[in-house]
Amino acid sequence: MARVLRLLPLLIASSPMTGRAQTPPPEPWVCPRERRVTVVPKALKKQLGAATRSAEVKKLLEPLHLELQWNRYASCEEDAPASVVLDIFRARIVSAEMEDIVLQARGKICNNEAFFAGVVLHPLTEKNVYCSMNMPFLPGKPESAGSDPDATRIVFAFENLTDPVRKVIRAELNDCPRFCRSELTYWEAQDGALQEIFRIEWDSGAGPHGSSNTSVSVSAEGKEFPRKLRLKESVESCGSQVTLPSGATAYTSECNEASSEAVYCYQREEPRGPGRFNACGRRSSDD
Repeated sequence: MARVLRLLPLLIASSPMTGRAQTPPPEPWVCPRERRVTVVPKALKKQLGAATRSAEVKKLLEPLHLELQWNRYASCEEDAPASVVLDIFRARIVSAEMEDIVLQARGKICNNEAFFAGVVLHPLTEKNVYCSMNMPFLPGKPESAGSDPDATRIVFAFENLTDPVRKVIRAELNDCPRFCRSELTYWEAQDGALQEIFRIEWDSGAGPHGSSNTSVSVSAEGKEFPRKLRLKESVESCGSQVTLPSGATAYTSECNEASSEAVYCYQREEPRGPGRFNACGRRSSDD
């Protein structure tokens, strides 16, 4: 009688390869209890629009955990007039799966003082409950704000820079009471907070001995993510103080100009960790 040979399935148990370091997956981010807020953005917009006193504005915004330095307004009386409006935006900032709400409060409080404040609200499972993320580039009263509150201008926008879905925030500040101070920054949500990933600052205007005119342009380039940033900058400086052989001082009206161009790349310390933009190529006007 012929013997029948049956082939049984071979089960192979998979196990980690020994001798090779295993990279643990990143732990899921959990919103800290102290940053959980309950808010109805449209209702808050209406309440802020109706507030006429600085104390009212502070009371309405305090639950959002904005981390504002209210002590900058220490001399402000509670009944000091205020006029603040609330802008509401939507963008995917924290994750690609869920849309966040971005609130910006802007206007004047404490007898005509410039006021800028903002927060990113990441929706949680409960209705009208969010995780609050401070926007550091909207600091309440800007440190650079001059005596004229209308001289300070802060604008921001959302860009796909490091991810095809999640957006970063591009913020520009210009404070020009006379001599202008400007800054441009990019911010990315990392580990439950907005982290600065690029910054450049510059001055421009007339000084006691001359003047300078600075031009700065930062643009994203490339189709692959993360994209690169190209910086183009130039400075024209006119007038300077010189010391003559006799020791006397004089002023010249000669103008000089210099320019530079650089590329910044998004670099991470770890393969799946947070990163920031660092210079990875530069060309000057002398090249």
